Amino acid sequence: MPIPIRLARAARRLTLLFSVIAIVMAAPQRAAAEKPRGKKAVATSVRGKSKATARRSSASRTRSLKARRSSSRLGSAAARRARSRRAGRNQAPIIPDVAQASFLSDSADVLRDSIVSVARQQIGTPYIWGAETPGQAFDCSGLVKYVMSWLSVKLPRTANEQAYTGIRVGRNLDRMKPGDLLTFGTRRRITHIAIYAGNGKYVHASRPGVGVVESLLDTSAKRFRGAVRLVADADTSTSLSGLIP
Repeated sequence: MPIPIRLARAARRLTLLFSVIAIVMAAPQRAAAEKPRGKKAVATSVRGKSKATARRSSASRTRSLKARRSSSRLGSAAARRARSRRAGRNQAPIIPDVAQASFLSDSADVLRDSIVSVARQQIGTPYIWGAETPGQAFDCSGLVKYVMSWLSVKLPRTANEQAYTGIRVGRNLDRMKPGDLLTFGTRRRITHIAIYAGNGKYVHASRPGVGVVESLLDTSAKRFRGAVRLVADADTSTSLSGLIP
């Protein structure tokens, strides 16, 4: 049976009225939920913002402190390097460049004894051509280069080059001092080099199967070409090493 038109219209109007009432009642509840609830809510919000600001400020201070520390370290390192360079310029080197020698008086004997001591510590080390590793193997020039580098003295690598570094002393045993380099060779080329230990003895990396040993010096031997002094003092002739005669 069809619903009367008046009754249908009344039902629609009633439904619309209920919808409007529901919307009006829900609006205050949403507004109350969205805004802070009283003083506690406001304080909580302010504290949260303060903590975030404090964390950002602390992080900024930490980064600034690290940057200052890093800058200070770099400045200190640069200052140390500058002081080291100035100190190096004020100190007389043990030997400058190739074919030169320093003139030391007070510390010369101490340096010579140190050279001999370091060389003797390698006695018994095997001989291998081209080797320069302490405790493992040496050839003649490798041993000399190692001993002198231990005392912060730089030398060329080969015996022939090392022979022309420093001051020529000659073949007279009485003029030789511990720490002098003894040269051996044929004609004008030096093929073997050693360290004079004093009392007519020298330390050298001899040959394969023998290794580093201490030997007696025969100044009359044809292969012996004379001594070269790296650690010099005032009583040493100033003639630099030229071609070994």
